[in-house]
Amino acid sequence: MKKKKVPILREIITKSFFVIIIILAIYTFGQIITFWIFTDEYEKDLLKDRYREIVSLSNNISTEISEEGFRDHLKTLNSGEVDEEIRIYSKDKVYYQSKSDIWEDINYRYIDNDIKIETKILDFDIYMIISADIKISDSNYIIQVVRENDIFKEFTENSLPIFIITLVLGLILSGVGAIYVSKSFVDRLKKLTKTMNEIKENGIDKRAEISEANDEIDKVNIVFNSMMDEVQDAFEEQSRFVSDASHELKTPLTALQGHLSMLKRWGKNDKVRLEKSLDICLNEVERLKKIVNDMLILSKAENENIDLNELDKINPKDIINELIYEYRILNDKVKYIVNIEDNIKIKVKADDLKQLLIIFIDNSIKYNNKESIEIKITLLKEEEQIKLEVKDNGIGIPKDEINNVMKRFYKVDKSRVNNNSFGIGLSIANRIVNKYKAKIKIDSELNRYTTISVYFNL
Repeated sequence: MKKKKVPILREIITKSFFVIIIILAIYTFGQIITFWIFTDEYEKDLLKDRYREIVSLSNNISTEISEEGFRDHLKTLNSGEVDEEIRIYSKDKVYYQSKSDIWEDINYRYIDNDIKIETKILDFDIYMIISADIKISDSNYIIQVVRENDIFKEFTENSLPIFIITLVLGLILSGVGAIYVSKSFVDRLKKLTKTMNEIKENGIDKRAEISEANDEIDKVNIVFNSMMDEVQDAFEEQSRFVSDASHELKTPLTALQGHLSMLKRWGKNDKVRLEKSLDICLNEVERLKKIVNDMLILSKAENENIDLNELDKINPKDIINELIYEYRILNDKVKYIVNIEDNIKIKVKADDLKQLLIIFIDNSIKYNNKESIEIKITLLKEEEQIKLEVKDNGIGIPKDEINNVMKRFYKVDKSRVNNNSFGIGLSIANRIVNKYKAKIKIDSELNRYTTISVYFNL
């Protein structure tokens, strides 16, 4: 059977009230037990004093007092206001026993040179019993003195009603307090719920209110606001991505449509125009292919998770040298300066490391207006990390643009027409670096250099 859900307000009040009842009950019984322990020790001391008094009197029998006088004195001990009963006995006979029904519930005890004090509850009353040796007229006996714990009895009789009234009053006040605190807590949760509904209906600009208390609810609101900021950033970035991707795709498609329409109307008989238009169309198709390929690589980098514990270390030196060899074949005018520290290994997939280097080197060549292009690649250990650095002598990046260059489709110079640049490369590099919990840093100065550093953990 499915359990019926209880409203959170009622659940909080019920649990709070239950906890308060337990606390009050523990406190009340703790006070009673503490007082009982105190009175218990006090009654034990009285019993010991009574025992010593009787022993002292028994030692004076035949010198200062007769046995009959000793018995008369014992009778006077339980004839006053103090409820005390005395019994003296041996294995053979009972020497003295006060007249009381209590002896029916108290057993004879036979001990040897010892004093035994015990507690016994009879008819809901607490009694203290001392059993010890006593010598009377050269004969050995056992004496038992029974004393009711009058102090604790009077305390419970007089104070228990006050305790009960205080407990009930405390429960009532605690219940009211629990309702107030619980309602205040739930009201703040309702405010957060209201904010969520407003976001759902009106958009993601609304945020939860943060009070000056900075309590746990405020911390939840802060986390919620932070989450909504990230969601809003993601929406805005996604919107920019769609807009920029549409723009990048629209340019080659427009060119293709224009040239194909022109060829259909009059370019089929003009061989020169036909050849030129077909070359342009092929270039635009290649451009579309590269855009789509870069977007697929970016999507893969965003969705792929890497378990560094299951990844083997690779030797990056061979990959770097092989890639530079391929670039030199394509363009032998670029100068490469390579500085790789010996015996360095990195936990990274070979394809990912190669993709990073291709992006960095392509950008170094693409954004360079010098007659002599120079690219310096450095790989070395630095403290507890391995640093991969690619530095060029290109056009550089403005300081206020460095934080933006890793955004998708972002271009520093938006007026530049470069069919091979889509602003995706560094975004792909950033996603690859994040997969390995590494860090990427860019340093640049206009018309002088750009340095991209990647820090891998050892």
